[in-house]
Amino acid sequence: MLRLTQAPNLAIATLWADCLEREGVVISVQRTFLAGGIGDLPPDQCLPEIWLLEPNQEARARELLHALQN
Repeated sequence: MLRLTQAPNLAIATLWADCLEREGVVISVQRTFLAGGIGDLPPDQCLPEIWLLEPNQEARARELLHALQN
């Protein structure tokens, strides 16, 4: 697995993940329920992350993610 990006919140992470999956990129959203730990844990450690399950898709995934973000 390869970490693709960290999202600012779960809604954005889910949106990005759905768009990537529609394009055939195999991903996993991690840290989906860790936001409740903010305050006890550093905030940057609690944000949701999108991970690639197939690292050979990295270039395509980053290209698609860049298009989504801009």
